[in-house]
Amino acid sequence: MEFIAIDINNYRGGIPTGFDLVVVEKSVYLTGGDFDAITLYGFDEIGEFEEGLTEPQYGFMKLELN
Repeated sequence: MEFIAIDINNYRGGIPTGFDLVVVEKSVYLTGGDFDAITLYGFDEIGEFEEGLTEPQYGFMKLELN
């Protein structure tokens, strides 16, 4: 798995090829352990799935399947 954190307030551009736009709990992501992510299907969904997250962290996630 690869995760690229972004500052959603300043990000300009699209979703990189092969990645999904996701939101995660920032404190869990920063610990370096496993974390759950909510997949968003576009930038228009920003803010819609933050309920239950103390500090949402947006980013791009790529799952590498074996």
